[in-house]
Amino acid sequence: MKRTIAALALTTALTFSATAQQYASNEGYRVCAPSATEQGITVAAEQCGTVKAPDFTGLNIGSEGQLQSLMNQRETFRAEVKDYGQCITTLINSYRRPGAPADSLVPDQAACAHSWAEDQSTEVVRQFGKACIDYSNRSVMDADLQDYT
Repeated sequence: MKRTIAALALTTALTFSATAQQYASNEGYRVCAPSATEQGITVAAEQCGTVKAPDFTGLNIGSEGQLQSLMNQRETFRAEVKDYGQCITTLINSYRRPGAPADSLVPDQAACAHSWAEDQSTEVVRQFGKACIDYSNRSVMDADLQDYT
């Protein structure tokens, strides 16, 4: 009986570890070629405008107020990307109606622009996250310092 339970436990453990899905980041992957992305941004700009990502690289956050301000910038940009995506969807859907040219590259190009905007949003969130972690680490380190007066 003990052998059966041990064998069953071992089999279950091996099965779950063997079927665990492994996720690997592929930072270099892009949905569209750079030229198609540029064309898509140009095509989408006519109807949807453009999005400009805030630059959070190398930030040195010094206060909670600055952190909150940057957090608001990040959320504003994410909302802009969401609105941009909805506009892109409307643009693509305008080509999916009777009588619309089926050979138009506009829907594909617009999809490339949307993919680019989502990549920009992801990068902004990453940059902000790194700056936030740096601020948190400095805050913890500063709290550990003893006041020698």
